[in-house]
Amino acid sequence: MDSANKYQLRCVKCGHTTKDFATWFAQNQCCPQCNSKHAEIEYSADYAKLEQLFMGQPQSFWHYFDFLPLYDKKNIVSFQEGAIPLERWTWLEHFAGKNGIDCEIYVYRNDLNGGTNTFKDIAASMAASVFSEIGLKHYCIASTGNTATAYGKYLAKANISAAIFMPENAVAASMAEISSYGQQVYCVKGDYSDAKKVAADYAAQYHVPISAGNIDPIRVESKRTMVFEWLRMLKKMPDVYVQAISGGTGPLALDKAVRELSAHRDICLPKMLLVQTDKCDPMVQAWEKAKQQNFPEGFQNDYPVIKNPQTKISILGTGNPGTYPIVAKLMQKCNGDFIRVAEDKVEAMAKVVAIEQKTHIGPASAVCFLGLIDAIVNKRIQSGQTVLVNMGEGIKRAPEFLLDLGHHIKHVDNVSQCEVGNIDATKDVLWNDLLK
Repeated sequence: MDSANKYQLRCVKCGHTTKDFATWFAQNQCCPQCNSKHAEIEYSADYAKLEQLFMGQPQSFWHYFDFLPLYDKKNIVSFQEGAIPLERWTWLEHFAGKNGIDCEIYVYRNDLNGGTNTFKDIAASMAASVFSEIGLKHYCIASTGNTATAYGKYLAKANISAAIFMPENAVAASMAEISSYGQQVYCVKGDYSDAKKVAADYAAQYHVPISAGNIDPIRVESKRTMVFEWLRMLKKMPDVYVQAISGGTGPLALDKAVRELSAHRDICLPKMLLVQTDKCDPMVQAWEKAKQQNFPEGFQNDYPVIKNPQTKISILGTGNPGTYPIVAKLMQKCNGDFIRVAEDKVEAMAKVVAIEQKTHIGPASAVCFLGLIDAIVNKRIQSGQTVLVNMGEGIKRAPEFLLDLGHHIKHVDNVSQCEVGNIDATKDVLWNDLLK
């Protein structure tokens, strides 16, 4: 690749290269040779500089500008996202110890991102910046919630008009927030797949670029910087990675970063534990079937489609997991596993996190931590391993969920109805509710 060019997109299917995002969008976000929409970005940067960046103190993920697909820093659209803490939660380690596992557990705090306090902020920042650089003024996207909110806010900051399509079970507060930025919000009757269909029809009718979904190189490239941050803070890769999964961009980005860096340092893909609720678990169902059949050839293409999933956690309500064929092969590659958790335990998990960590998490993050608890109880984690939990969102994304987390609220008329409390006893009650 000509060193004068910062990056290029290479088609995953046929290898054809596209010189930049301006050309990529002119090609309708697909390869002109084979029509595939799956492309990955290659850089001409010197990776020795990346090692130097690991020594710095970033203000955002744009700290890694030389390894991101943008030419001019003046086009950056940012709310200070991506430079978030990686915290060691020792109370989870103590729980693991009680189950015979001596490990280190770190939590990547996406709820502290500067945009909308979710895992989606870095992708939205990348998109708004790229669109500003190439002069794109209109965009449309279908989303169950967090992606919609992030893109709505960041594109509005870049003065880019967005048409955002959401299923009818999406959080009303998210729709209101997006529309308050001046963006168009369309609440589509049906589930996420119905919202995607209407969005695609809108894109075709009005000739508006549409999100390429979870394989979108904009999303993947931004999210892969989480690996840079782990290496900066941990000085190593985790052995185990835990994430609640809906679409799958996180695992794709993780794999892209590891493949990219493996040519320059000793690094390998961690064991991925991907978690879904029992109310919307198409990837778990597909994986369980594949394991029972000893992973026959083409197993990754066999997955169920759940129409109108009954989950109350709308941002995890992807009933038609189009990226499963890619994610499933990654899971086989890293000896990973899918975990199903009970949605009726989400509230109990969030209460335990609140009292132990003094942190309020959103319901999707509670699903992630339920997966970690399952992994510990069922020995999917081994002693000596370093575990990283990618916490997707905090309570700010689901403020109504906070109302479900209160306890020991007692209405009284006088002091005779009061009693002295015991926080340790309360912890015991909450843990018992979680584990029973």
